[in-house]
Amino acid sequence: MENIDLDTTIATLKNGVTSLAPDAAFGMIDDWQQQLQGTEIGKLLEELKATLNGSSNRRALAEILSELGAQTTSAAGNASGDLAAKLAELGSLLAQAGTSLP
Repeated sequence: MENIDLDTTIATLKNGVTSLAPDAAFGMIDDWQQQLQGTEIGKLLEELKATLNGSSNRRALAEILSELGAQTTSAAGNASGDLAAKLAELGSLLAQAGTSLP
């Protein structure tokens, strides 16, 4: 996970997921998905893209974002130092994004 630009992703999520342009969102999801292929988080990212491409069901998006937050927070527990702190923050932001969607 150290190859992924966590700082950029965290900064983007701090601005709110609804402020992110669709092309930028897909690009960011693709970058993460490439790094996390074969993991549970990678599968969730695939679901997220499919949901965004489909009906844009807000409830489904909220559930996926919340689960991404939980999985990322869990991954933080397996990391150390600065990486653990950044993953924990990212997990929290993803969970918040999930609860902020009506």
